[in-house]
Amino acid sequence: MLKSILSILLLLSILVPIHVSSQPSKSYKKDQKTRDKSRAGSESFANDQEAAAAVLKHYKQELTALDQERLDAEASGDIEKLAKVEQKIRQVKGQMRFTKNKIEEDIVKEYNKIQEKHVRKRMKKNKKKSKRINENKREPFFKRIFKKKRR
Repeated sequence: MLKSILSILLLLSILVPIHVSSQPSKSYKKDQKTRDKSRAGSESFANDQEAAAAVLKHYKQELTALDQERLDAEASGDIEKLAKVEQKIRQVKGQMRFTKNKIEEDIVKEYNKIQEKHVRKRMKKNKKKSKRINENKREPFFKRIFKKKRR
């Protein structure tokens, strides 16, 4: 009887600490959440980049078609048609540039969201420092040497 009670107590003393220690710590859970968030963010980040590439591809196809129209207008010698096509090309290029800048801003914004807080702070600090340094740069050496001096 005493042996069976001791064996039960020994068994319980072994099982109970294992059950308690099998639970992950709070910091581990927190780290796991941030990892999951960054993983999900990186997947959506990749999808956003693919969508952006498709939009830019559409603009390039449109420009290719307009280039063909321009060549046709040059061959026909119709100056008015040529001017209209060139204006349309400039308009499409402007829209493409605007869209491309917007996409790049969005990509940077999403990339910053994925980063952890301390990394975002470090990136911000480095960006400010590089901006400050670059604003105070001198003119390049060779430009200073070979610059024509006005008298």
